[in-house]
Amino acid sequence: MEITEDWVRGLTGWKPFKEGKAMAAEGRISGFKRQGEILQGTLREGKMNLRPTVKIAGPSDVRVTCGCTEHRATGGICAHAVAVMLSALAAPAASKVAVAEPVSVRSSQLARAPRAWEIRLSPRFESEWTGGRLSLRLTVAKEPLLEQDRLISSWLETRKVPASETAVHLRLSGPEIGEFLDLVAGHPRVEIDGRKGLLRVFSEVAEPLPLALSRLEGQRVILELGAELPAGTLVLWGDAAALASPAGIRRLPAQSADPAWHEQAAELFAKRRLALPLDRFLAGFDSWSDLFESPPPGWLGELRLAGAQPDFELEIDGSLELVEVVLKVRYPGLSARALPPEGEAIPGLPRLAPDGHLQARSMTAEASARARLLGLGFSAGSDPARFRMRGREEIFGLLADGLPLLETIWTLRKNERFTTATSRVHIVRPDIQERGDPSQSLVFELSFQTTGGKRIPGPEIRRILRGGKRSVRLASGAELVVSKSCEELVQPLVEELGIGRPDEPFQLSGASSLLLQNLREILANPLGSNLPGSGNNLQFKTLPNLGLNASLRPYQEQGSAWLAERLQRLGGALLADEMGLGKTLQTIASINHFKHSEPEAKQTYLVVAPTSLLGNWMAEFKRFAPGLETLLFHGPSRDKLRERSDGVDVVVTSYGTLVRDLAFHLGREYRLIVADEASLLRNPDAELSKALVKLKAKARLALTGTPVENRMQDLWSIFRFIAPGYLGNRQDFKERYEAPASAGGGAAAAPGLLQRLRLRVSPFVLRRTKDQVATDLPDKVVIDEWLDLADDQAALYGSLARAGLEELERVRDKQGEGAGRMHLLTLLLRLRQVCVDPGLLDLEKQEKQTAVKIERLLALLEERAENGLKTLVFSQFATNLRRIEERLPKAYSQVFRIDGSTQKRQNLVNAFQAAPGAAVFLISLKAGGYGLNLTAADAVIHMDPWWNPAVEAQATDRAHRIGQSRPVTVYRLLTRGTVEERVRRMQDQKRAVINAATGGGEDEAVPQNWTAEDMESLLR
Repeated sequence: MEITEDWVRGLTGWKPFKEGKAMAAEGRISGFKRQGEILQGTLREGKMNLRPTVKIAGPSDVRVTCGCTEHRATGGICAHAVAVMLSALAAPAASKVAVAEPVSVRSSQLARAPRAWEIRLSPRFESEWTGGRLSLRLTVAKEPLLEQDRLISSWLETRKVPASETAVHLRLSGPEIGEFLDLVAGHPRVEIDGRKGLLRVFSEVAEPLPLALSRLEGQRVILELGAELPAGTLVLWGDAAALASPAGIRRLPAQSADPAWHEQAAELFAKRRLALPLDRFLAGFDSWSDLFESPPPGWLGELRLAGAQPDFELEIDGSLELVEVVLKVRYPGLSARALPPEGEAIPGLPRLAPDGHLQARSMTAEASARARLLGLGFSAGSDPARFRMRGREEIFGLLADGLPLLETIWTLRKNERFTTATSRVHIVRPDIQERGDPSQSLVFELSFQTTGGKRIPGPEIRRILRGGKRSVRLASGAELVVSKSCEELVQPLVEELGIGRPDEPFQLSGASSLLLQNLREILANPLGSNLPGSGNNLQFKTLPNLGLNASLRPYQEQGSAWLAERLQRLGGALLADEMGLGKTLQTIASINHFKHSEPEAKQTYLVVAPTSLLGNWMAEFKRFAPGLETLLFHGPSRDKLRERSDGVDVVVTSYGTLVRDLAFHLGREYRLIVADEASLLRNPDAELSKALVKLKAKARLALTGTPVENRMQDLWSIFRFIAPGYLGNRQDFKERYEAPASAGGGAAAAPGLLQRLRLRVSPFVLRRTKDQVATDLPDKVVIDEWLDLADDQAALYGSLARAGLEELERVRDKQGEGAGRMHLLTLLLRLRQVCVDPGLLDLEKQEKQTAVKIERLLALLEERAENGLKTLVFSQFATNLRRIEERLPKAYSQVFRIDGSTQKRQNLVNAFQAAPGAAVFLISLKAGGYGLNLTAADAVIHMDPWWNPAVEAQATDRAHRIGQSRPVTVYRLLTRGTVEERVRRMQDQKRAVINAATGGGEDEAVPQNWTAEDMESLLR
């Protein structure tokens, strides 16, 4: 492997890479040298002389030492380290620098032959360490050479220790201590002078500490640890807290670059009690959260996060050739300031709001503000608050479309020079007026007017646009600029709707009338919503919903009312709410409303869903609408249910079963057909798509959380089901939308085309995101999604359980109860693996077996990928994570994984946080359930939930922590009729049993507090 720019870029975030590349290009690295896999250089940074050192231990294992603030704060690869690595490319005879593999480093690659070492620490090492020093002695050992020995030998060379030395005395201080401990972690030959036995330096991170209580007394936070914690001294391991005890030295799952936090943590550990001023506690909130088990008791466990919602100001200067802007952010109660870098603190945040929520800087809102400016055509510099735009035509577009859009959401401050330069630019925009009864046909009037109120005839607008430019110079010298809305929305939609004389009043009804109303709304408020009429501003009369056993949130009440109105008025609808907002519940509420508001006729509703979700639908109907009689029409014995289907309210079936039973369904007419996971209909040539279109129904409803604007032909297929003919035939749709998008470089390169398509389908579509209804949601939404095992998966589970229980009796008879316990634990582990993925068993012919959890996971991730969202996926089985990684959809080109073998976790965290667009982080609960800050994700999926709630919550809190300004949705994928369901029922009754039963991963130890009855109850 060679060092390349791409390789270096993949190790860190975009900002350190960009700054480091600039440093290297400017020649700021002096005294560059390379010895083996050690790279060093010197540069001046302000008043400091920095000497960054880079140790390349493997393709993804790069270890950095640098005295800069960034490295000391994060432990990651800083810009100075990037500059050193890139300088290696320009060094003489070093155009190809070999990257050392993790273990197979050849002796010839090192300037000194690596040696085996014994490490002896000072007998006063605890007191020295707490004072920031560490004395030690290294002596050559006649023992096998270990990888840690190789690293120590290379490290000694960087310290210019002569190669002939066989005994080395060192006095380390500050960051050197953590650097050395990283090298020797796991080394088997570490001792303390004058003490018996070896000292273990654990490479694994300790589990979080149990907190006895936490409370808020005025402006002080009180923390108390339990007396059962082991004795020891809290010390520093780099920026991480570590516990030095007779059992060894082990890092705790909390780190901070603030020395004051470590002093506070040490005091808490020594005295078991700590009283801190509230502002000092909040300054280290994330570190405290990582240190303690989650959820902690008392005030800290009840504390809720809420992103402080900022306002933005834009200072504008420039001319018609160059515009420069400064983006400012203003949080409630604080003054406006130029947008600071991501890692820089804003005085006054985080803080405790009057409602008891913890408010922090909203990185999501700040990133969205920057992205909005970049989307308008501005270019960014090294200062995150400053942007530029060059070019006359680009600036005309800014005046016509960009600034009017920003004025609806931000405060704009234009200086005199900019105001004078733009005073002779006149913008032309469309204006739509309507009159009549909205429930009937409406009369519309369309005109084009300048900002000064002058009316421009439609033919003149079309003449300007045909010229290929959006602007013309008038005889007076002023500029006339046509807005994008004229070119990309109004003119094409007028032609598509067949309006022959748009300059005269025209009449529309039904979906076309709703479409023009939505167009008028978006022209008046271009940032009101992604799909006109959606968001949290619906105004529909709430349904009475007699017999509904649920308290709907306001947005769900409006959603179910919208469904009822559109299904009644248009006969079709597409509910495209983001995952976790309750599409199932809103659908059930609508069905329940129709059932009670139309009692005169016996009508049947048909729900079609993937097989794995049938049980979920049945359970939700039973829970939320117990008065509706439902029938599960599925399985080999369903022929016996045909007669019963006439007398029930709701029939629930699968897509596969529907295709096989098509003749039966064609003989019936349904009041409503619901197609769940409607993305399955996107292939218009698939049998299930053709089958659904043929069915007779008064109304049709499609459910999918995937945004409709990301696909073209697939959307036409869904609309062929919910609104046949509305989008024209397949060829018409291709010519109007698909072909122009392809010619323009794809849908992403044709935003105007996508906006027009969104408007076209808007009468039938309701789409809300968590951001839009965040004020209506708790900060953490937990969804238990129950799945039914596929037939082959269930058969395998049943055969393993039966065979295992039969074998249990033989084992007990021949080998005793101890062997029986081991057999039961192995059996439980294998059954849990079957629930996740039969391929984990590594049996013959299991690779092709169905895994409903994996299928559901891939569907969830595909939906989130198309929204550009980031997701954390937790599993206890490292093998499962690797298998998931191999099957992820192509849309997830950015995949990260942490398991027990991962080093330099912070590098992966930084890359995930900075990655643009969709990304997924696959994380082992054991290796990554704490100590990580992953607020870029707003969803957490537990594949095989750890039934100890504290451990599961600790993992969830990787996303749900300070810096997270959006609600976090937590999905727990569970299987019915399995050990997972039985353990879940036992949670409250057998808490100790559950904690022991599922406390490990693939190498979990035998729980000692199980009884045979406890274990067998999970299987029978």
